[in-house]
Amino acid sequence: MPKIVGQTVAENRDLRQAALLNAAAEIAQEQGLGAVTVAAVAERVGIARSSVYSYFASGADMIADILVDELITMATHLKQATAEAQDEHQAIELWIGAALRYIIEGRHAFVRAAANADLPPTRKAQVSGLHQAMAAPLMHALGRHGDKEAVRLAQQIQSVIEVCVRRIEHGGDIEEEIEAAKRFVFNGLR
Repeated sequence: MPKIVGQTVAENRDLRQAALLNAAAEIAQEQGLGAVTVAAVAERVGIARSSVYSYFASGADMIADILVDELITMATHLKQATAEAQDEHQAIELWIGAALRYIIEGRHAFVRAAANADLPPTRKAQVSGLHQAMAAPLMHALGRHGDKEAVRLAQQIQSVIEVCVRRIEHGGDIEEEIEAAKRFVFNGLR
């Protein structure tokens, strides 16, 4: 039986669940998403496989939880980054810069890797909603800018971000890419 390390049963459960998620994230980073299985995570944490099922129904549920945590963190980051904007133009600029820096720091790598993960349907819906939350500050700024198709424009801007990420990953300068993305976006918004 695993050692109880929390002050309470609830705290111990939370600590164990966090350890399982950390192990799943480590395995995914080291070996890829396909290696995240209940058995692999149980072995990494040092508990029986059956104990993992007390926390997660499957490896896909663990991946979904990691995705959800990361998407919440990024959505919060983007919302905070744009909160002090003086106008919609500045909010869009801040969102572009914050999104690119966040992704390039590597914190969003798991989300990118898990983009095509086979998640349970309810978890897919949750992840989709959180992707919308990440774009919400951008869509709000685009709406204030007077654009009637804020959703479409936000998706197009996210595509620009993806192109910039690929360019940076192949040696491009992040600051140059941020400025190029801003120019491209604002030329399109005229």
